Amino acid sequence: MTETGDEAAFRVAAIPLSPEQTVDALLATVEATLRAEGVRLAGFRQGRGADGGMAVEDLTGGGVFSISQQLGAGSQGCRLDPQGLAEAACVALAALETGPDLLILPRFGKAEVEGHGFRAVIERACERQVPVLVAVKPDCVAAWEAFTGGAADRLDPDRGALLEWCRAGLRARA
Repeated sequence: MTETGDEAAFRVAAIPLSPEQTVDALLATVEATLRAEGVRLAGFRQGRGADGGMAVEDLTGGGVFSISQQLGAGSQGCRLDPQGLAEAACVALAALETGPDLLILPRFGKAEVEGHGFRAVIERACERQVPVLVAVKPDCVAAWEAFTGGAADRLDPDRGALLEWCRAGLRARA
């Protein structure tokens, strides 16, 4: 079920990640639909880089940032590359200064829980009253709730629900 707060000055929404749903493909279809409607987007689409690791593609300029690091055979550590993620966040912060209509981010995860990654990007978008749509990892839901003060909408991972929320956010900004 979609929960929304149309009266909010700015809108933030979380899509819960689940093993059954491929959120990256879902966000790509939402992005394509909104672009066709003339919506100016900022943020990233997550996918695989040339090296097979995680990468994010900038929705504003099209650049690709590798966000995973090679740790070697047998390594059990986190493959997330904090430097690559920080570079991508800087690009997103700059994109917010160009006045996009909507920010789409592929994850609120461990880096954001720790105060890094796209956390400052989400904060800046809220300051600029740019609606934010982000997927939240299951083990990060409590941190997400604390970060947003429970004010974020929770959306079903459904194309129609996401488009409805995005369009309502765009109307609220107009």
